[in-house]
Amino acid sequence: SRWMTQWKTRGRKTVAPGLWPELVAMWNMRRCDLIECFSASTVRDNISRDPLHHSFTWDLSQNVHRTSVRTPAVGVSGCVTPGGELLLPNKGRTMMGFEKLLLQGIPYTRLALGPETEVQLSDLAGNAMSMTVVCATLLSAICAPQLRREQPKIQKVNLSDFMLGQKYDEANGAVLAERGDLHGVKKLSTEDFTNIFSDIAEEFAKDAFECSVLCNCESSGQTSRDDKILECSCCGFGICHTCTSSHQIESHDLKEIITSGTKRANPHEFEMKLRCAAPSVLVLGKGWEDTIEESNGLESYSFQLQRVDRMKGHWLLTYGAWEDHGSGRQVSEIRVALGRIGALDQEYGLAVYVKCFAPAIRLQNPKRGVLGDSARLILKMKGSSIDKESSNWEIRAKATKSSLEIVGSDPCDSQRVQVGLNDTAAKELRTHKPQKQFTKNFPESRNDLLHYHSKWKTWPGTIVVSGDDDNDLVNGTYNKMSCQHTVVLSALWRRDATETSPAMYLYLRPDVMRSGLDVAVISRTPSYRDRMEICELKDWIPENALVEKTHTTEVKFLEWKVVPELTLEVPEPTMVTERSDTLFHEEEMQKSDPPILCAMSGLSNEVMKSMLRHSNDMGNKSEIVPIDLVGKMGSRNAKQLSILAAPSLLKYAAEGKLPLELLRWYDLAHPEECSFGLCEANFPSRPLERWKEIEGSKRGKKVVKFEREFDAEESNEFYHKLLQRPPVFESSVDKANGKLIIRMNPIVAGHQAAAHLARGRGLGDDYAKTVDVDYCLSELSSMGEPMTKEFHVPNSDAYEESTAEGMELPLYHRQAKALTRMQAIEDGKVEFNEEERSEHILNGVGWCLIGRATKTSPLKGGVLGDAIGSGKTVVTIALILSGIEEARANRSMADGRSGATLIVVPPGLVKQWDDERKKFTKNKLKSIILDSTNTLKRFSVKEICEADLVIVPAGIIEERGKAATSRPYTELLSSKAGANKIPPAPMNGHKEAPTIEGTWVRNMASGPAIYVGNTGKQKHRDEQAFYGHRYSEAIKKLRQKKFDESERGVPLEWFTWNRIVVDECHECLVSSAKQDTESRASDFKAQARRGAREFLGVGCTDSSSRPLLARTAVWGLTGTPLLETEARVTELANLMGGTYLTGSAHHWRKEERESGRDIFLNQQEEGSKSREYRCAVQESCHAYVREACQRNRGEKLDVKLERKQKVVNMSESDGAKFLSAIKETNLESYSITPDQLGDKASNGLTVTASSTARHSALFEIIDSIQVDEPDTKIIIFANAVYGGYKSALSALQSSGRKFSHVDENHSVLEQNEIISWFRHTDATKEDRSRPRILLLSFNQAAGHNLQEACHNVIMFDPMYSGSDAVADASVEEQALGRVMRQGQKDDVTCYRILVKGPSGERCLDDIIVERNLDEDVLRAATSNFD
Repeated sequence: SRWMTQWKTRGRKTVAPGLWPELVAMWNMRRCDLIECFSASTVRDNISRDPLHHSFTWDLSQNVHRTSVRTPAVGVSGCVTPGGELLLPNKGRTMMGFEKLLLQGIPYTRLALGPETEVQLSDLAGNAMSMTVVCATLLSAICAPQLRREQPKIQKVNLSDFMLGQKYDEANGAVLAERGDLHGVKKLSTEDFTNIFSDIAEEFAKDAFECSVLCNCESSGQTSRDDKILECSCCGFGICHTCTSSHQIESHDLKEIITSGTKRANPHEFEMKLRCAAPSVLVLGKGWEDTIEESNGLESYSFQLQRVDRMKGHWLLTYGAWEDHGSGRQVSEIRVALGRIGALDQEYGLAVYVKCFAPAIRLQNPKRGVLGDSARLILKMKGSSIDKESSNWEIRAKATKSSLEIVGSDPCDSQRVQVGLNDTAAKELRTHKPQKQFTKNFPESRNDLLHYHSKWKTWPGTIVVSGDDDNDLVNGTYNKMSCQHTVVLSALWRRDATETSPAMYLYLRPDVMRSGLDVAVISRTPSYRDRMEICELKDWIPENALVEKTHTTEVKFLEWKVVPELTLEVPEPTMVTERSDTLFHEEEMQKSDPPILCAMSGLSNEVMKSMLRHSNDMGNKSEIVPIDLVGKMGSRNAKQLSILAAPSLLKYAAEGKLPLELLRWYDLAHPEECSFGLCEANFPSRPLERWKEIEGSKRGKKVVKFEREFDAEESNEFYHKLLQRPPVFESSVDKANGKLIIRMNPIVAGHQAAAHLARGRGLGDDYAKTVDVDYCLSELSSMGEPMTKEFHVPNSDAYEESTAEGMELPLYHRQAKALTRMQAIEDGKVEFNEEERSEHILNGVGWCLIGRATKTSPLKGGVLGDAIGSGKTVVTIALILSGIEEARANRSMADGRSGATLIVVPPGLVKQWDDERKKFTKNKLKSIILDSTNTLKRFSVKEICEADLVIVPAGIIEERGKAATSRPYTELLSSKAGANKIPPAPMNGHKEAPTIEGTWVRNMASGPAIYVGNTGKQKHRDEQAFYGHRYSEAIKKLRQKKFDESERGVPLEWFTWNRIVVDECHECLVSSAKQDTESRASDFKAQARRGAREFLGVGCTDSSSRPLLARTAVWGLTGTPLLETEARVTELANLMGGTYLTGSAHHWRKEERESGRDIFLNQQEEGSKSREYRCAVQESCHAYVREACQRNRGEKLDVKLERKQKVVNMSESDGAKFLSAIKETNLESYSITPDQLGDKASNGLTVTASSTARHSALFEIIDSIQVDEPDTKIIIFANAVYGGYKSALSALQSSGRKFSHVDENHSVLEQNEIISWFRHTDATKEDRSRPRILLLSFNQAAGHNLQEACHNVIMFDPMYSGSDAVADASVEEQALGRVMRQGQKDDVTCYRILVKGPSGERCLDDIIVERNLDEDVLRAATSNFD
């Protein structure tokens, strides 16, 4: 039934409320099926559990049979492997790195952690099991000698002599008054809690509800962009209107509670107001210790405000009390909820809960499981004010036991049936014999806990409760609600409200940790999270209501006793933050001691001792003792600071009393001694790597390898320089005056932010002086996740039209406007704000200083991404022609300045570009085609400098010679430069992410960052780095040479081009290694693409040292721009002239070649990034797309497109092969879907692709076309991934028909010659004698203009490369676009071959074609544009 995700074909999913739809969208069908299997298993168990409400940990990185759905005992964890993706279904998300550490028993807060990323923390947790064992062994070995010395005669050793003792061990772990911070202190002046918080509730309760988490999409800190919020009137489930499309909502009765006319408060602004109004300290009044036993000693403790959390329906303030001034255990907490007190409650108010930890932290017989609240106070609004008169403190009273008659009728489907379980589940459970060790501790129950109830298929639709004769609170008729997922096992019955009695709800309260049975309760609200239960039903399950002998049920009424004498008080704070008379930005920043941000006075000796507990300077007699917040004891000191000082500091900041405004940017002047970004003390230069030659052997043969080499002393010195960089925040304690002093140095942040803009880009030191630097102070809690939005490429409609003199054919209006926009960029009229940031966090408080360096610079190029067939080539030719006179005037043969535009194209498009030049300009532009290295050797420096266009294939750098490792172009480059030999491009490299399903969730497997490091192999990183090193060294030496104008064969890297145009630029950025291995059809293989990326300088941020240099601009042309993620946009910006986007310094293309040392140092330099930084990265990328990219629609075609399908049945023998190929899936059916096959889909697709029926259908289509049009040219596209291309090639070869095809054995010139036959109509007898059929693979489809001579397209088999329907549909549309484009004069017919089962059964072709032609999929396959 796919109860959790309801995944369907084409990647469509509607998730259960509670799961994160953005996260589920990342998962493939295997993972979704895994979740469905696990969730069904938990409900199938003899004791059903609901994974959305019980704690489970599911390893999604394993197959379903290799991981456990549940653990046999509470507290037992499965293996956490490095890189494992663990799902917490009751949280709706995967497990974080620190949670993995805690799961493995590693004390996260006590580790000396630095700026580790989530991935690194996960890796640490993955190795923690072995690490703890090794550490324990080492510790034992270290202690053993001392133990031997102290106990010479080891007979009986008293281990207690070697245990770490505490001062108050004799108290047996009890909470003692003398350990409280108020013990022995003169009574403080206090105010009544109720009075203060009543005023707060009256002012903020309504806003607290409206800006609380009202939809799942708001749980990450953001606020829904939708004006409408809906709520289920039955269970209280809330959702915004936008999210309804991604969640299962059919079972809920949704009503609007927030309408478009309601202005919701900003959560961050509301939090600041709440911190201003709420006191930072609370204390218990008199009488608590006498009234509540577990509160003994707590009247001597103060409760510090620890957290302000935005919760579902309310805001929660959590106050904590700690022993020994924050150095000991937490002994109690007070929670204050503001907003809605319970689900579906129509009144706002305030609820206060006091929880005492004494029963759980005592040493003897500690309480395990859920620890209940000891006392509560509920204040509700009455009109516009709080009703204080009828509100009193309540404490837990002794529960009263009774019995009720619970009778059910109107049977309906049980949860097991709704999940999809059948009789097989019950039968298997009956035959299963559990071991006694697993059942001996089972609780006593009137129900069989090992097997299903006899009525397990049905639950009562109506329940009548009677027997509560004393109070008549719960008697009545309860009707089952249809709500799914939002309550445990979807079990919810409601007694409707009347004029005299409120609504009551019967549901199951989960034992979240699964240590006991779930308990049925009757409550005033439909949510167990509200803790509003009235009574508990002992040992009751819904089936009991349908069997007469179990109608009588024992119940326990939960009583609260009113204790009006209890009070909570608000004391005057003893620690006061001092207000500065001088604004921070007016302070002298250049002095030796950084300016003071704030100082807090009134610290007692005990508080100072606690703050300095982990300080290395504790024994120092100095009056000023620094607090280390980033070193070895940083985590522990930060914890102390968060307990003792953070509440007051955050309140002080919220009140606006800091000497600067939060979130406001302040300018910084460049330091006199050193411009921002150039200071070695703040940003030390990294030592250079070297390469050394190492001799080795492989298969008995001598081989030479090269390895990176680093000077150990230099590296060690650099690392210590990093550690010794001046900190941004400095915290210290003035022991003489009892002060905590916090200093802040924005200069440090400014240097580190500007360093990436000023260094490594070949711009010189003077450039650094022009960089603007500013800073702002923010709070981590105020940072929301960036709003995930697709990249929207604008059109050029707002621009005027330009003309290019000399064009043989006029430009369309949209083309003339696109030309204007490109000219504006080349003229330097379009500027872009390059930006980088540096973030520094004050640990323990949560303040974050952000340094920002910006420089507004003219764009150096851009992307023309017009739709397929819209004339990108002609616009580019017009651009070249419009500036040709200036380009010719700028030639200099001595300096290698060519007036030519260098056109870099995929190999198959070289001749097409020259044909387009002739078509639109005749011979006004002089063109040179360099299809190979031998051709380059025929041209002199003078000829290249005097050309107007130089056309070269992108893969020329990896052109193959006679030997396997021979590369003629790089050999020529090395020879001309006098440099060492350049090796071939690496065969292996990082995985590509050509398209990314759904939304990129950071640090998840679908994000590009996961591919950094070439699948994690340092060997591949080193290969890529050495290749780039040798290539760049050769270029440096080449550019030092002087060549005569008659010199021939000078490499292209020596010249400076007028401009560079990269046609089909996306082709170079995506490696298709899978297609390389499946077929020889690729004319631009993965290895050549790696070389092309090096040739184009994709990973080079220094514009002056790029392999190809352009005087005016670098342009990219593509009909399918790679704009899925910020990483792809950053890659594109760097390629197009080196525009710096936020985060470019450590882009994945750069990191794919770095050493292990550098990856480590990158992390030390930069640390992990905040949500604010990710917002800045996103905004920078969107800004670049807006300014540098354009995409225009072509005119509507006058011709028609007709899609035809040729349906054939596979033979019986092919059918048998098909069933045999999918046999291991245990789903032997012709109607099986690719999603069901998963990774095994290739087996079945290979059989259908090579079916003899498909061959016959191909010949029939060809014959039917040639009957009517014997001389027409036909284009056949086939899928190379699963053997379709091989199959079509074999069929055509065996048929004896004349046809053409292109593969790796053809030179670039031959490839272009073959394709040109199909680009033009026949003009000569020789033309008419050539083949009429051209076979191409889908990955050869990009860029060709075949509309002049072709109007019949055959798709031999559908495009399928995996679960990404959008990517596959885009490829098919790209193929069809070779013919269906501007300039086509005939109606176009696209034929598809669909192979069915032997008897006409639906098969894989049907499902894939339906998927690829789905309207939604086709719409998504077209990039967003106006």
